[in-house]
Amino acid sequence: MVRTFLLSALLGMMAVTGAEAQWWWPFGGRDDWTSAPPAEQDARAEPHMESADEARERGRQRTALRAYRRVYRDYPGSRYAPDALYQTGLIRMDRKDWRKAFEAFQRIVRFYPDYPRFNQIIAYQFDIATALAEGDGVRVLLVFPTRNLQRSAAYYEVVVRNAPYSDYAPLALMNVALIHRYRGDHARTIDALDRLINQYPAGELAADAYLNLADTFAALVDGPLYDQGATREAISYYEDFLILHPDSELVEHGEEGLEEMREVYARSRYVIGRYYYRYRRHYTGAQVFLNEAITIAPESRVADEARELLAIVEEQIEEMPPPEEREERRGFWERVMFWRDEPTPEEREVERFDAIRDADDVPERDRLDDPGPIDRTRY
Repeated sequence: MVRTFLLSALLGMMAVTGAEAQWWWPFGGRDDWTSAPPAEQDARAEPHMESADEARERGRQRTALRAYRRVYRDYPGSRYAPDALYQTGLIRMDRKDWRKAFEAFQRIVRFYPDYPRFNQIIAYQFDIATALAEGDGVRVLLVFPTRNLQRSAAYYEVVVRNAPYSDYAPLALMNVALIHRYRGDHARTIDALDRLINQYPAGELAADAYLNLADTFAALVDGPLYDQGATREAISYYEDFLILHPDSELVEHGEEGLEEMREVYARSRYVIGRYYYRYRRHYTGAQVFLNEAITIAPESRVADEARELLAIVEEQIEEMPPPEEREERRGFWERVMFWRDEPTPEEREVERFDAIRDADDVPERDRLDDPGPIDRTRY
C-alpha cells in the first residue's frame, strides 16, 4: 500500500511542469513572476501591497517591510514595485537605517527613472548623506556615537551623478570638498572644488569654491625655500575670486590670503636672487630674480630688501668690463694654457667669501664670517 502511494506521488510530480510545481515542491524556489506580463504582476502584487500599507498604518514596520520586499522582489514589473521601494526607504529612514534606506531609493533611480517622486528621492538621499556626516544615529559597536564621513562623501557623489542639474548637486560637491578637507585629503578636496567651479560657474557656491580652493593650495605651501607650485595656484585662485566676486562678504579674507601668498612667492624670488649674487656671482641672474620679487609684492618688506640688494648688484654690473675686454686682457698663452695656474674651486669659494666679507657696501645681514673649509656637497 505504501509503495503504491509513493509511486503515484512520484508520477504526479513528473506530470506537473516546473513553474506549476514550485508552490509545493520542497526543493524548488518561490514563484518566479518577474518575467510575467505587467498586468499579471499587478494583479498578484496588489494584495501584498494592500497588506503592507495596512501594516504600515498600524505601526507594524517589520511586517510592512516584509510585504513591501515581496512586492518589489517578486513583481518588479508591476506598477506597485517603485511605491514599495519608496515606502521601504521611508521606513528605513524613520528607523535611521541609512544604508538600506539609501539603497532602496537608489534602486528606484536605477530601475524606475521616470518615477514621479524622483526629486523627492534626491532630497532624501542628500538628507541621508548629511545625517551620516553629522553622526545622526551612527554608532560603533551599537554604543559609541561617531560619524561615517567616508560613506557620506560617497553618497554625496551619488547625488551628483543622479541629478547633476538639480539644486542639490553643487551643495553635494561642496560638502564632499569639506569632508575631504577635514580628513586632510587635499587632492580630493581640490578635485571636488575644481568640479564645482567648472560645472557650476554661475552658482551661489562658486565664490566659496574659489576661496576654499585658494585656501587649500595655501595650506600646501611649505615656505619660500620649497617648490612654489602651490603658491602660484593659490595666488591665481585668490585673484580669480577677487575679480569675479568683488561684492562677496569674504573679500577681506581673500585680500589677506593673496597678500600673504604674494609675499611668500616674492621671498622665494629674493632667496634665489641672493643666491646668484652671493654664491654664483651671476649678477645678471640676480638682477632678474630681485626685480621679479619687487614686481610680485611691491609693498612688502621683502621688496624693500630686494631693492637694497638690487642697488648693490647694479653697481657690480656697471663696474664689470664688457666681455670683449675681458677676453682681450688674457694673453695668448693664457688662452692656450687655460687649465694651468688656475685657482682650484675651493680657492675660488674662499676668495668669493672674502670679497663679500670685506666689502664696505654690503649690508650687515649679507656679511659672512670666515667660511673655513668649503663643503661643496652643500651646493
